[in-house]
Amino acid sequence: MQVIIDFLVEEPLLLLFIVAGLGYLLGHVKVRGISLGVAAVLFVGLAFGALSPDMEMPGVIVEIGLIIFVYTIGLSSGPGFFASFKRKGLRDNTFVFLMLLFAALLTAGAAAVFNLRATVAAGMYAGSLTNTPALAGILETVTRNTPADQLTRVSTEPVIGYSVAYPMGVIAMLIAVYVMQRVFRIDYRAEARTLRQFNVVEQELFVSTVRVTNPEAVGRPVAELFLSLIHL
Repeated sequence: MQVIIDFLVEEPLLLLFIVAGLGYLLGHVKVRGISLGVAAVLFVGLAFGALSPDMEMPGVIVEIGLIIFVYTIGLSSGPGFFASFKRKGLRDNTFVFLMLLFAALLTAGAAAVFNLRATVAAGMYAGSLTNTPALAGILETVTRNTPADQLTRVSTEPVIGYSVAYPMGVIAMLIAVYVMQRVFRIDYRAEARTLRQFNVVEQELFVSTVRVTNPEAVGRPVAELFLSLIHL
């Protein structure tokens, strides 16, 4: 076992593909209709990280992964962002702000009770909200304001806090969604139909075939229509 661990420590790219592959497979396992999805990759990464503290990815991999993550989130959420303000944006954004404030108060309380470092508490706050870009901001701030001789130790503390809180944030969200969709009897198909007017979901495509039985009879009208379109 130790030989395998040492080999994975020396081959971080192979470790990356193993974690991603196993996480992808695990994410498709459903229990009562619930699956972890891409979040399963994090759980697999935590499991491998527990085998040895020396298992880590090159810094460039972390940065590229964060860039791709933020970019794809923007592509998926961007079209519906402004449309949401036209419907119930004020209510929804107020609710999100209150949740962020509530999570911050809980984090501050936990830090005071358990005497946690500010770096660990900040990582826990980002992890509890499953906010990876926030963790990147924390690490950048820590790197910029920490002496070089303490950087190695301090820079790992937000990641530890994030890793501990993130799984709980994912599981709690899955449970909350599962319970609320049963309580409010949410019909996702009906919701999707109402959102099509805002272009936030794919439109249904209809294909029809026109069969011309008398080309000579329709040739002149079609030609006239074509010429009128050119002039437009």
